[in-house]
Amino acid sequence: MKFQNLIQMKKILIAAFTFLLVAGNLLAQESAAPKAKKTPEARAEAFTKRMNKQLVLDQTQQERIKLINLERFKNLEAARATNAGNRKEVATKVKEINDNYYETLKGVLTPEQFTKFQELKEDMKEKAIARRSAKKG
Repeated sequence: MKFQNLIQMKKILIAAFTFLLVAGNLLAQESAAPKAKKTPEARAEAFTKRMNKQLVLDQTQQERIKLINLERFKNLEAARATNAGNRKEVATKVKEINDNYYETLKGVLTPEQFTKFQELKEDMKEKAIARRSAKKG
């Protein structure tokens, strides 16, 4: 009688272990799926909120920066779509758009806020480089 209980217990444990392996693999595949691209509007909204949190913007700055961010993200999307096959051209356009964006921000942010923004931008750049190198390695 005890022997049969041990065999049943062993079968249940094997079934549970198999289930956990299969479920784990399914979850891993699901999370590895590429993320859906956000719209320029959603990206501008999220980035403006992040800037507000980190730079403590007043209401006028928030409104202006949201419009500036929206224009930037629309221009970036258009540049990438127009020059999809030419990486050099895309890089040139992106640099041009970003340079214009930073100049426009200078007119909206206080000097202290702009300095802090530049520091945050450098931190984001470093984190992006680290993420890319982690994906490769």
